[in-house]
Amino acid sequence: MEVVGYFDAVTVRPGDRTRLAVAADAGTVDVSLVRLGTDAAIAGTVVDSRLAGRYAVHPQELAGGSSVVVPDAPHLRVGELLSVSFWVLPTRLAAGAQVLMAKRDATGASWTVSTTPQRHVRLEVVGPDGHRGTAVSARPLDDWTWYLVGAGYDIGDRALSLAVHRRADAVHGSVVDDVPTTSWAEGRVPDPGTDLPLVIAASAVADGADGPGPRTTQHFNGKIARPRLYRALLTPAELLADQGLESRHEAIIAAWDFARDVDSRRVVDTSPHRAHARTVQMPGRAVAGPGWDDTVTGLHDAPDRYDAIHFHDDDLDDAGWEATAEWDVDEDLPSGIYGARIVGARGEDTVPIVVRPPQGQATAPVLFVAPLFSWLAYGNFRGFQQLEPNASDAGRYIVDHRLNSLYDRHADGSGVTYTSWLRPIVDLRPGHVMRRGTFSGGPTWGPPYGELPHQLSADLDVLRWLHHEGQAVDVVTDLDVHREGAALLDRYRVVVSGTHAEYWSAAMLDALDAYLGAGGRYLYLSGNGLYWVTGLDPDEGHTIEVRRHGAATAAWHAAPGESFLSTTGEQGGTWRWRGRAPQRLVGVGFSAEWTSGLAHGCAYERTPASHDPRVAFAFAGIGDDELIGDIPNPVLVHGAAGYELDRADHRLGTPRHALVVATARPRNTEHWQAPVEEQLQPRLRADLTFFETAAGGAVFSTGSVAWAGGLSQGGYDNNVARLTTNVLRRFLDPQPFDGAPIRS
Repeated sequence: MEVVGYFDAVTVRPGDRTRLAVAADAGTVDVSLVRLGTDAAIAGTVVDSRLAGRYAVHPQELAGGSSVVVPDAPHLRVGELLSVSFWVLPTRLAAGAQVLMAKRDATGASWTVSTTPQRHVRLEVVGPDGHRGTAVSARPLDDWTWYLVGAGYDIGDRALSLAVHRRADAVHGSVVDDVPTTSWAEGRVPDPGTDLPLVIAASAVADGADGPGPRTTQHFNGKIARPRLYRALLTPAELLADQGLESRHEAIIAAWDFARDVDSRRVVDTSPHRAHARTVQMPGRAVAGPGWDDTVTGLHDAPDRYDAIHFHDDDLDDAGWEATAEWDVDEDLPSGIYGARIVGARGEDTVPIVVRPPQGQATAPVLFVAPLFSWLAYGNFRGFQQLEPNASDAGRYIVDHRLNSLYDRHADGSGVTYTSWLRPIVDLRPGHVMRRGTFSGGPTWGPPYGELPHQLSADLDVLRWLHHEGQAVDVVTDLDVHREGAALLDRYRVVVSGTHAEYWSAAMLDALDAYLGAGGRYLYLSGNGLYWVTGLDPDEGHTIEVRRHGAATAAWHAAPGESFLSTTGEQGGTWRWRGRAPQRLVGVGFSAEWTSGLAHGCAYERTPASHDPRVAFAFAGIGDDELIGDIPNPVLVHGAAGYELDRADHRLGTPRHALVVATARPRNTEHWQAPVEEQLQPRLRADLTFFETAAGGAVFSTGSVAWAGGLSQGGYDNNVARLTTNVLRRFLDPQPFDGAPIRS
């Protein structure tokens, strides 16, 4: 992609200020605002806006790699003598030289502890006079193994100390390497530089900023714990003393405790100097340190055992691009999903943004909740990209820039747990289709089997249907629901879901529960929804977190003991295993998914319950024996039940008075599978489900990601659209529903 952009906010109100950052070849781009989902045009309809104009642009770098940055201070500068100790668990030594800790001063003096391409630990010290000393450990390191490292120097005496201790275990015993290869070399007096910050897990360079922090290089892959600094040259025995040394040694400079404030970017120094630091690019917090063992099942059992940070050279939380345009959102802009269309000499991009109603207002009776958390989770899905021979520009950009979704793994094989909107998400675009073959491990199937609309591009089908029906609708995101709760939902008679609303926070579930308890009406047009426990970063508020854990179909699983979210402290995994299965709120929950191959979706068959007078409104104009959704569909070619399916289950919380009015069962079952939690009793089906709530509200659930794909078929003249419209009209009717049991 030659033109790429992102907004610094994805949900705004009229009057809010937001910034659009664009990367492109030097020159200019033309920016216009388009409204998405109002008609059949995938590109959207141009609307008047203050955002429109011509803007100067330049290339902007995507520089990933996480670290801890300690601001420069006099007591941290190189000086004549210094010692450092820390625990380290490397995870990708094959990546070459990687810095563990480093500091450089304005005199050019510096010290660096790093790994070498040969997998050894190396200490390098450069004095103000240019003399350079090096020490290299004798034994190579192994990946995924804890080591205690101690290193020190006395520049005046040309003395170095380096010790590496492998944590003892039954197989390898306790190995101490304290006989390093050392050397000193004459050198020129180095050029004066900048007093750079001390950096853990990377090295700072003097040529500018790198996103939200200094420009860094040689990023480390792995865990680091308990870093300490001392103004003394300690012996190997002292360096390896580890716990308690800082309280006994009068020369302590800094002692960072990675177990504190794990829900933030703050890194606490417990020494008297209080050299507090910040994480950059969101490395993993609340991860097991060298003292963790199998007697500790989670973060709350022993927080001090989670005193490590897991760094990756492909972490990217904030691209930090310069703003190309500032936009004060037009006060008269109707609520909806919009896009900044950016056109340059060599390409174009459309960056989505949700404009919600003004503060505290509803401008329509219907609310569409765009599933932002799910958009983010799937955004930049590297596993779905098929680069040859039909690579998309977005796919190439994702792979070339090492972008990740929450379905991907980092370069060291660990799962990606955080994702943010402060970076380009190039597959979150109108008209984008998902390529499935590579991810599934099977052959890559071309259109129509291997390309399908998903997330934003599928959610726009719901808005197009609403606009086709002439229905006024407000749009917010689930981030807004997370922040404002039921007070936001309560302004609307009907709330409509997105097509794959999979990632939910506890606050979002609470909001929907309260809304339904107050008589709200919810039209659930999703499959595999309300599934993964999701946290929102409370520190800066632009990052979500998922820890995949337990019996669930997952692209990766959290490491032992690391299933608790750092952002919220709560148990990760699926809501089902937290006692909040989706059946409790929407009547249905995940039961089947398409895997690969020449699979089709399927139609729903009406059940006897569909003839119950309580739900007669839904089937007006639909024949008694008529299959529901036996029509073409861009998702899996044919059928309203496709991609991922949900079923009812009273044991998991489906209300006893709920009516399963139609059921769809895949015919080509070899191309479908049950999720892990359903393997012992696989029930591959989607249930069309309706029930009333005690306060006179109601829920109608389709249980299929593909449902919305059928709405527009035949110019909206089909029974998927007819049934959905019937339900919407009844839900808009203020007459209370009275089929629920009386609450005692």
